[in-house]
Amino acid sequence: MDTVDKVEALYIPFWAASGSVKSKIINAQVGWDRVVTRYNKVTKQNESSWETTWRSVQTRHEFLNTYPSTIPELQIYASYKYRRGFVNQIRSATSILSAKPLDANDMESTDTEDIQHGLQNRGLDPFTMKPSIALKFVKTTIEDNEVQKAERWLIENYRCDQARILSMDFQYNELILAPIYMPVFVFTIRHLDRNFRTFVQAHDETGLAGGLRFYSWQRVSAVTALCAAVGLTVIGTSQFGMTMTTGFWLGVVGPSLAVAWSVLYYPILDYRIRDWWRQREMDGHEAEASQASWDTDWTKAYDRFEEEQRRQDWSENQQYHHQSSQGSRTSSSSNEQSGPPGDPQGYYATLGVQKNASVQEIQSAFRGLAMKWHPDRFSTAEEKAKGKKKFQEITAAYSVLRDAKKRRAYDMNGRT
Repeated sequence: MDTVDKVEALYIPFWAASGSVKSKIINAQVGWDRVVTRYNKVTKQNESSWETTWRSVQTRHEFLNTYPSTIPELQIYASYKYRRGFVNQIRSATSILSAKPLDANDMESTDTEDIQHGLQNRGLDPFTMKPSIALKFVKTTIEDNEVQKAERWLIENYRCDQARILSMDFQYNELILAPIYMPVFVFTIRHLDRNFRTFVQAHDETGLAGGLRFYSWQRVSAVTALCAAVGLTVIGTSQFGMTMTTGFWLGVVGPSLAVAWSVLYYPILDYRIRDWWRQREMDGHEAEASQASWDTDWTKAYDRFEEEQRRQDWSENQQYHHQSSQGSRTSSSSNEQSGPPGDPQGYYATLGVQKNASVQEIQSAFRGLAMKWHPDRFSTAEEKAKGKKKFQEITAAYSVLRDAKKRRAYDMNGRT
């Protein structure tokens, strides 16, 4: 039985689109279904079948429709970290209607149960899909919907049975994208040495969830064996030229093993297909989007921090071999600090992550804490001083855990 290995509280990014579109039918066809009887030379009989008679129309009819951001299909998952098909299942209208500016207080939960389960601090995933790419998803959704509306209009107006659009013209008016963060709980389980995630939206009362369904291969194989045994008993094996023993192995054991194997390994196959599709999507989007379309203060500040960290890492690597003796003395004094076992300087505890956390999880935790404790977010001198101290602790921990070499040295001997 697979059990939950880890639970995370995160904010995951979405681009929420809204606007209006004026669409015009350029060329279309309408069709009427009728029964046609023809003589079949092969069977030498008259046979009837349904056929559709098509006629081209050029109506030039226009539609004007408004699309609010509350439509789930217009909420585009703005990252490639998780599989889009699973995340799309937690989109809702109520979350968009309740959206408010994200502030530092949203980075920490005051709920007693969250604190007990280690979900007090919430991570923040970055926007990695550019708006130009999200707009392509939005326009595809809107245009598909407009085509369906036009086909329904043609069927009603021409009193026909079918309609198909050959070409339409679309003119968008004030089509805008808004960055939205959706609060979710991410449950991770281990199945055949692989992580599988289920997403539960933390805002919508209906408890929207997205993820892969798992079935018990033991129960499914048992039901298969029972049904096969009953069917074999009713039909018998003599008419197939088999003995009871051969019929048992081929008719009961064989199908049961095949079904059990399929149920057991289906999640792995499904994930591999989704991973292949996600990588293909990322490669295609990277080739299309050559320029970044966002430059918010938060993003620029984070980029500056990353650049400073890269320069600092390079400088430290140049001096690392010349400071071994000093590093040993520093290590001995640092190890005197109180900290949990395996985390002498409390870096993992500072970011609120486990020792086996991935780089993406560490980055997500850092973004959430940095947004919460950045000194510029406080007004009084006392709060700024407290925020500055906490922010320095966060950045110090992140500068070590984000670097594979430093993290390995820290995990081995408690120093970097």
